[in-house]
This record gives sequence, C-alpha cells and structure tokens, in this order.
Amino acid sequence: MYRSDIEFTGERVVPGKTPEEVYREHIDRYVFAATLVAGKVVLDVACGTGYGVGHVAEHGAVAAVGVDLSMETVDYARERFGQDGVTSFICADGIRLPFADGCFDAVVSFETIEHIRQYEEFLIECGRVLKRDGVLICSTPNRRVFSPDATIPLNPFHVYEFWPDEFLRVLRGSFGEVVLYGQCDVTLADNTVERDRGVHGFVDDDAVTSGYMVAVARKHPGGYS
Repeated sequence: MYRSDIEFTGERVVPGKTPEEVYREHIDRYVFAATLVAGKVVLDVACGTGYGVGHVAEHGAVAAVGVDLSMETVDYARERFGQDGVTSFICADGIRLPFADGCFDAVVSFETIEHIRQYEEFLIECGRVLKRDGVLICSTPNRRVFSPDATIPLNPFHVYEFWPDEFLRVLRGSFGEVVLYGQCDVTLADNTVERDRGVHGFVDDDAVTSGYMVAVARKHPGGYS
C-alpha cells in the first residue's frame, strides 16, 4: 500500500488513472528519449509522477534524476519509481536547478517550456547542467494546432505556445544543432489526429502538421563545461 496518491486532473499524467490513449501519447516521448540516453546520466525536468524517469532507467540509463516543483508529486514518484538505486527525485524549480555545471549527459523535459514565462532562462539552465557534448530532449504543443488564432493559449495551464519556426529559433539561441521531430499528426481540414505513430520526423504542410514538436538539441561546443 502506497502512502501517497494523486488524482488525475487532466494536466498531470497519473499511471493507472490517466486514460490509456493520453498515457500512450506521453510515454511514447520517453520511449523515443530512451533510444538516445542508454548508458547516460539523465535529468528529467518537470518529471511529474516519475513514470518517465522509471522508463529511461529500465531501458539503459545508468542514472536518472527527476525534478519537479510539486513536493506531493515528488513523494508519489519516490514511492513508485525511486527504489532501485538508479533513480532519484528532488523537489526543485526548473529555472534554478540544484546541480553543478556539466553533470548530466542528457536533460529530458516534455511539455514543460509552455508553462514557463522565463523560458529562455529555463533553456540556459538546462544547458548549464549538461556536459559539453550533452543533449536536451524536449517537447511542446504546436501552436498551429492548439491556439492558431488566439493571442493567449487556449489551454489555461499554458503561459506561451510556440510556432514551429519560433521554437527552433529559441532553441538555437541556447544550443547548437537542433533537430525537430513530431508526434500526433493533425489533419488541419478537420482536426483529426493520428496517435499511433510515436515520435517521427516533423510534419508541417498545408494539409497536415504534427500536434507536438519534439526537439533534440545538442549543446554549443563552447558552452558550459
């Protein structure tokens, strides 16, 4: 019997409570990330309930640390995914990470940046804790799908949503090479969604675009050591 529990509100994934289709959408990002972080020390910023940290640890990460701003969520994650000696969880702010420069091989942060007003500071902080050859794997909703005609995001939990070219430009301001991938392609004429393809090459044309943008951003060679 676990001591802690969290209700599913629609914003945070709770294993066993989140609808399977929604859970699959989220875990598929970690399935993708796991192919890039085997043998590496990984930080997951805004790790939520910890299921993603558990996944990358099970699939080859030598150590995986989860950070979340909610102590309730950290307690939940520690109980369920923090008992194998490979994973750990810390309550901390994503723009003030309690780690030394250059101590992680990879930083993962899915569906986070759209919640942060100081998103450039967030990216700088992710870069600071990465090793010289480190990689950031992050995702965010595509504004072209979620809030194309709105001045503010339609999702009340979001502070800012990015257009694809804007997301690339912001990432390139803090990182070197950036490759954009997509997930959940949307047919723009009728807003139907293809959910079964996992993470794949980014799609963006007049008929179809990826609902989520997933970026793999490698650190500037001359960045933090």
